[in-house]
Amino acid sequence: MSSTPATATQDPARTAPAAPAAAPEPEDIEYPEGHWIAQSVAHGVAVRQAAAALDLHFAERENVLVAMELVVYYQRGQTAAKLQPDVQVVLGVPRAVKRGSYKVWEEGKGPDFVLEVASPSTTHNDAQHKAREYARIGVREYWRLDPDGALMSSPLEGYVASAGRYGPVEPVAGAGRHLWSEVLGLDLRSERQAGATVLVFRDPATGEEFDGGLAAADQRRRAAEERASAAEERVRALEERLQSLATDRPPPEREP
Repeated sequence: MSSTPATATQDPARTAPAAPAAAPEPEDIEYPEGHWIAQSVAHGVAVRQAAAALDLHFAERENVLVAMELVVYYQRGQTAAKLQPDVQVVLGVPRAVKRGSYKVWEEGKGPDFVLEVASPSTTHNDAQHKAREYARIGVREYWRLDPDGALMSSPLEGYVASAGRYGPVEPVAGAGRHLWSEVLGLDLRSERQAGATVLVFRDPATGEEFDGGLAAADQRRRAAEERASAAEERVRALEERLQSLATDRPPPEREP
């Protein structure tokens, strides 16, 4: 569920190593899966669209996990030591593995990117407790989005770990309201759509913007399929050309 990071005027949380190694846990300890209920229509739209946009963006990278409302357990044997980011991205772990939860000690690292979508009941917790805990388990970037437009001082806030502290992400020069995410390699901005504030992503390499809405996701999927088909056609044409050259090549001359 959603919470909130330290703002630029707050004392940012210090980062700390992931949970220390613990003694082997009893075999009967269970780490329950999380349950999620959207706090409002706007909250649900913002979470689902952000997760869908990132999942599609990283779909071809097998070592990038994108998850929505996946519980993160960060102390072995302590089932109460957990967080449930609205959206998380983890680089360097296989996405195809089936997970009911995310255990930091098994995966070898915490999330790299976390997004929390604010709600009236979680805004303060997001800004205080969750910020400290995310820093503690090594989350490199912590982002907050206000889906209602009345819960935070700005609709989108990003924080990056630097020198042991979370500091605000700086705006992209000459790019309006965009903020740069080094973890994602994307620019981020907020946009009001049909009563909800959602995240809009931009690939700085191509200038393409996408937001995870159904129409946008379908358009990106078709474009990706067309690019893949065109690439396959180029490979086939090259193979045919090489085969033709090999067939037409005259036999080598014999020495007298």
